[in-house]
Amino acid sequence: MDEKLNWKFCERNDRKVAGLVREGSLEAITGTGWGFLDKFFSFLYEIGFFKIIDIPGRGYKRILIPLVRLITTYSVKILLGISSMNKIPDLLFREVSLLKLIGFTAQQIKEGSCKRGKGSSIPINKSTLSRMLERLSTLEVNEILASTVKTLVKNKFVTGSSFVLDATDIPTTDKCAGRGVKTVKIKKYQKLTGEFIEVEKTTYGFKLIVIWEIKSRVVVAAKVVKTQEHESKHALSLIEMARQNLGESKISLLLIDAGFVDGVFLFKLKHKLKIDFIVRARKNMHVSIDARSLAQTSGCFKGASKEYSCIGIENLSSYSQYNCVEALKNIYKKDFKSFNLNAVVVTGYKDKVVTKGRETVFLTSLDVKNPCAVVDYYDDRSLIENRLFRELKQGWNITKIPMKKKSAVISHTILTLVMYSLNACYQTEEGKKLAEKGIRKLRDADLSSIHKIIVFAGSYFAIFDIEEYSLIVRSPPKEFFRINPIEAKKRLGLKD
Repeated sequence: MDEKLNWKFCERNDRKVAGLVREGSLEAITGTGWGFLDKFFSFLYEIGFFKIIDIPGRGYKRILIPLVRLITTYSVKILLGISSMNKIPDLLFREVSLLKLIGFTAQQIKEGSCKRGKGSSIPINKSTLSRMLERLSTLEVNEILASTVKTLVKNKFVTGSSFVLDATDIPTTDKCAGRGVKTVKIKKYQKLTGEFIEVEKTTYGFKLIVIWEIKSRVVVAAKVVKTQEHESKHALSLIEMARQNLGESKISLLLIDAGFVDGVFLFKLKHKLKIDFIVRARKNMHVSIDARSLAQTSGCFKGASKEYSCIGIENLSSYSQYNCVEALKNIYKKDFKSFNLNAVVVTGYKDKVVTKGRETVFLTSLDVKNPCAVVDYYDDRSLIENRLFRELKQGWNITKIPMKKKSAVISHTILTLVMYSLNACYQTEEGKKLAEKGIRKLRDADLSSIHKIIVFAGSYFAIFDIEEYSLIVRSPPKEFFRINPIEAKKRLGLKD
């Protein structure tokens, strides 16, 4: 670990710790039950994640705990699936070896890191973690996300070229400071009359907009906005954020939800940024109606697969909004020049013919001579619903906001995305290899043995067989079953 860091792992030194134990400087002793997190931390160590989160923290001048330790602690909360801040003392702070791994001293674990926590047997008061989320600026958490993506790209975890642009709601109560509000009209069924009536529904909260790489499952750019804001107005800034994080040549195809249909945005994607796209057109758009009509004529490209029957249409000119802003100022003039788009109309699904006038229409900059291939590409967009949004909400507690303030919502959301992406990469074969590389630096391969213990002393830790430890404290058994006591004494520098 870089010496410039404010915080670092305890250093493993079995010989040093053995000497400190004999001097009476033992701080903590525990079993080797780290499980998933020890390997995951080793993965984070190997890719340099702890350097990323070792930020100054402009709002932390009076806090004695380094910000990197607060962020790490909160990240562990996310990884363990702890949904409530109230559960942290019981589910996180009781694991002494894990706290030592995070970087807390024995005194902090026993007495707390400040007066608020002293005597309560917890290293950090839960409100300190909540305030950390509030004080982190949007710039700071975005820098953490950006640096994480760049690190994952550098380590060749993000190698795909197809990405998804989509959004999901992060609901809150109306008590959340800075939250958005949206009122929509919905149809509600009345049991008494058997009719549907139109009622208003009001929701509060935020909207999470992301760009997600399909192959690696890494979120490469994200933005949290008020729930009533239309996602399309943030699309271009999000693309620029992703390009900066990935490198300009990384995005070749973008799969886009219908909520982002905007002619100027799509035009810039293809003609300025050189990014191809597939987007589902809204049903009532003029270009959709036009495409359905043209699909009934000759000169189109027909295709069929196991799932779909499709018709590809080239050079549609009926979407006049597909242009640059300057040109659209002259849209009603005779010399207005429009740009063409291709379209795919889905006429059948699993041997069932779609009713005319209700066919799904996709707009794309790709070639449509094989129209089913375009639809197959777009099918990957649906993966984001289950593998990202649903998993974030059900497994990663992204909607369990720890503090009712906008800044805390943003920090919690972005940090959750960071840990989700890191875990996705860790779960790969290459991620496991990096973790094993790091774990060898921290421990023996057989650390999980029930006969092993972890001993902390000062800034060092050691891993001993229980029989080795008996030699250190001068209470050896009559018989040794796993170690050679002479060799063990030599390894640990014990003279008697």
